Amino acid sequence: MEIQYKFAENKNGDIVHISNAEIGSIYYCPDCKEKFVFKKGKIRQQHFAHNNSTSNCTGEGYLHKTFKKLLLDLIKNYITNKLPLEIYWICNVCQKEHNYNLMNNILDVKDEYNLENCRPDIALINNDGKVPIIIEIVDKHEPENNVLQYCQKTNTVLIRIKLDTINDLENINEKIKFPSNVVFFNQLNCPNARNYLYQQQLNAQIIPNQYRTRQSGPTIDQIEADRARKRHYAIQSNYRKRAKRK
Repeated sequence: MEIQYKFAENKNGDIVHISNAEIGSIYYCPDCKEKFVFKKGKIRQQHFAHNNSTSNCTGEGYLHKTFKKLLLDLIKNYITNKLPLEIYWICNVCQKEHNYNLMNNILDVKDEYNLENCRPDIALINNDGKVPIIIEIVDKHEPENNVLQYCQKTNTVLIRIKLDTINDLENINEKIKFPSNVVFFNQLNCPNARNYLYQQQLNAQIIPNQYRTRQSGPTIDQIEADRARKRHYAIQSNYRKRAKRK
């Protein structure tokens, strides 16, 4: 079945939605760069299609590249207009919902930005020229190991956005505001981390069984049971001695 592409690149490299396409203009596939045909039929919805019917271009590469470019343009717009971009996620440290202004201290955004041994999909650059946050767009393949290693080494926050269908291209705002997950490689990046870690330590002291399992040697319960047995045998022995005296 023919994929009904709703986004294309114009001659300037900008992404154009089918609703803004003009008859007579030239459009290209964001993935393979082949020419697109603008189909404006009465039966099927308006859409773009590859001019070459034997094209090997797949929807997977198209989805990833188009989404990345749309998201990049969206973030640039927020930066230019100095607008806040609030995102929401479940924290991997404290398992609670967090929210954060993604544009906080962010001055620029780059795609395929060179970071030592990796080039993440999108890098957010702050006022100091550093990259505190990177965004990886996941369709079929998870972020590569070198990206994860870089984040772990530098305590960079990783935002992961999972794409499911080609319809995700029309939900860019929702996808970035509610990312699949946000990974803190440094636990202290979590605003609740100090309280969370303190509560864990407090629970370890309050709940004896959890705390004692880490001790070497007999537990307190075992020591008390041994003392009780000794007292029991001592009482029995005393009664036997009294019976013999009589």
